Parts: sequence; C-alpha cells; structure tokens
Amino acid sequence: MPSHRTLFSLCLLSLLALILPQCSDKNSDDYYKEGLAQVEAQDYEGAETAFQKAIEKNPKNPNGYYGLGGIHNYQKKYDLAEQAFKTTLRIDPTFVDAHFSLGYTYEQMGQNEKAEKEYTIYRRLKKKMEHFMNEEKKTR
Repeated sequence: MPSHRTLFSLCLLSLLALILPQCSDKNSDDYYKEGLAQVEAQDYEGAETAFQKAIEKNPKNPNGYYGLGGIHNYQKKYDLAEQAFKTTLRIDPTFVDAHFSLGYTYEQMGQNEKAEKEYTIYRRLKKKMEHFMNEEKKTR
C-alpha cells in the first residue's frame, strides 16, 4: 500500500499537470490582440494564424472572425472574407464595422446592391451609436 507521502506527491503532480498548461494558455482575446499586433507589423500570415486561434479558443468571439475577414480582404480572398464577416454578424448583428467591411467586400465582388445594403445598415447603426454616446456624455 502506498504511503501517504507518495499518494500526496502523485496527487500534487496530477494537479500541477492539469493546472500549468492553463496558466500559460492564451485566451481568445489574447490571440485577437496578437493578430492586431501582427497586422501592425505587416505579418499578415501571422495575423491570420492568431485570428484562427482566437476563433478556436472561442468560436463565439466576433472579433476573431472580423480580423480574419480583414486579412482575407487584404489577400483578395473575397469569398472567405464574406463568410468571415457574415459569421461576425451572426454572432453580433450590431458589430458596426463588420457591416462596413462586408459592404466593401461586396463592392470588390461587384455586388453593388448588397454593398449598398450593408453600407446603409452601417450608417444607421453608426448614427444610433453616436446618438447613444452623446446622450451618455450628457448624463455625466
């Protein structure tokens, strides 16, 4: 029968094996921020990887898809950009910049009616947001 000390040591090692990987693990927002830094450094491949990791960590993080859509637009992969921006908007329909970016994507694809629809939504949401922000300032 193992001694208490041996049993305690095994439990401690098992616990550390479970905890330590989580301590050094980045979360979805960390990867999104890393992607933005990669874009700033013009490392678009690294940015794409970071945005993909953000999505893997949290498939409901709209920022990861939005960043990925931007990279796909830059690479002229408009079908992939469209998918990424649509996913962003499925997660958060009020993501103002995603409407603008999807409009831009449609414009590049020659789908001007769809582009104008997205630009219209963008302008409407932006106006509402500005109104809300102005009201918020008045109450302070």
